[in-house]
Amino acid sequence: MKKITDVNKSGIKTFFNSLDIKLVIFDLHGTLTNRTSIHPYHIEYRNNYIEKKIKIKLPQGFNFGTDEAFEKFPQLDKHEFYKTRDNDPLFRFDKIHKPNPILEIKLKELNQYFITVLFTDSYLKQIEKTLISIGINNIFNEIIGVENGYRKSKSHNSFFYDILCSRFHISKDQILIIGDRMDKDINPVIKAGGNGIKINSNKNILDAIEITLTLFKK
Repeated sequence: MKKITDVNKSGIKTFFNSLDIKLVIFDLHGTLTNRTSIHPYHIEYRNNYIEKKIKIKLPQGFNFGTDEAFEKFPQLDKHEFYKTRDNDPLFRFDKIHKPNPILEIKLKELNQYFITVLFTDSYLKQIEKTLISIGINNIFNEIIGVENGYRKSKSHNSFFYDILCSRFHISKDQILIIGDRMDKDINPVIKAGGNGIKINSNKNILDAIEITLTLFKK
């Protein structure tokens, strides 16, 4: 029987409670790919949207993330912006997210041994366009976005993971999450009795997948 060992690898921290992993959950932005909201192309598009709405020129260097930017204009609806962007045929997700054929190969290999779920606080249209740009669409067994009714900010209780366990006939200690945030990604799963791999950024994702295959595939 394999023994769980601590993984000493730069940019990665592991939290393993079980050897019997059946389901792997992935975060999207900051994990499988870079963050959309802080990319210069996205910031320029978002600032143009805000300026058209408020009819005022934004100051130079208005480079905040999307959440912080819209907090400064409470009269604007951030979610309406997301919907406008995602349905704008002129917005180019492929300027932000590039094809990653090695990631595609490793995810397909992972999918031979584990159920895979993508769980992110994004709208499904954005998720779809992002995955297509990377070249990893049609890989995951299930994709959870905003429209599914589950938000990471509300998933610190075990209710969401109860649903996953019931749907796929597994127990919580058979869940592994790979993400770049402790608060929204790793901690909820650990508190529910599952396992986690925390990565510093999407630059560490291939190492995290390789660790998963090495330790847990059967």
